[in-house]
Amino acid sequence: MKIVVVVGGNKQVSGARLGVKLAEVLGADGREVMLLAQKGKIKFASGVTLKEYTPLQIKTLDKILVKENASFVISLMNLPACEAAVKANIPFTYIEPEGFKEDKPVKTKKTTLKKARQVVVLRSSEGPLAKKNYAGLKVQDVLSPAIWVEHYNYNKPACFKKENNIVAVGPLVKESGFDKLLETWARLAPAHKTWHLTIVGDGTGKTALQRFITKNKLEASTEIVPESSDAYSLLRNADIFAYPAVGPVQAEILLDAMASKLPCVACESPAVTALITNGVNGVIVNAGEEEPFTIALDDLMVNWGKRVGIAIEASKLKDKYPFDVFVQAVKAILK
Repeated sequence: MKIVVVVGGNKQVSGARLGVKLAEVLGADGREVMLLAQKGKIKFASGVTLKEYTPLQIKTLDKILVKENASFVISLMNLPACEAAVKANIPFTYIEPEGFKEDKPVKTKKTTLKKARQVVVLRSSEGPLAKKNYAGLKVQDVLSPAIWVEHYNYNKPACFKKENNIVAVGPLVKESGFDKLLETWARLAPAHKTWHLTIVGDGTGKTALQRFITKNKLEASTEIVPESSDAYSLLRNADIFAYPAVGPVQAEILLDAMASKLPCVACESPAVTALITNGVNGVIVNAGEEEPFTIALDDLMVNWGKRVGIAIEASKLKDKYPFDVFVQAVKAILK
């Protein structure tokens, strides 16, 4: 049985995060698994076969599936893959976060999904699923899973570490708030010589951010690395996670960072308040204001005990949003 995991998404949410991890886990079970994604959508994957298609090939995905001898398709937010599976007469399941909307509405979405073996809906909260939105479909809902990594040195005071790391991840666009984060960092870096800031992402805003770094002489303490970097390796070695976005821009990485035992500073938004209890498992500041973010970040940088306490509480999200439950739901569909 060859399983093809097809990655999709919209402008705010990508299926790459879950798709790569799911393919790795299924492959570790001895299953033949392949990742399929539009060119450039998957930035980092190890130990998994990856095949990319171009936008021009999207109408011929069925031929790709047949050529690859796919016997089951798992589609993460990729309706064309579902349509291709139907056309190629290959069984499929479809996975999306609750309330997910395509960038361009698809009138035939429900008709296509009625042919799915199962539609898996990822809930962001423990409340009941709004099932009227999925009427007529075979639906199973699970909590959106956290992808977490074992964190290094989370219990070691700063004075015993050569370097301390702040990590921020997201697209390099205005909504991510990295311009405000760098303004904060310009104020803090001179007083924190052992600290380093890494921003992970790609986008049109990189030139302006890099220009700010140069202008403020932050090159020694700051770097911007491409999205193709392994963000989860960076999380392993981080001490603080910064989430300065003023909206739900790649909010799933905040869940992963917290589950990885990282204290987080984040701007207030519904996506943030759904995960963080302020002062308990993270710190929430007023959105779009530089000074509160600066004060909160500085407080965590100098207060090792507070960082550890928040980190321990944050790590409990890996039990609240377990990845294993999601995997078992998928495996049950494959039987």
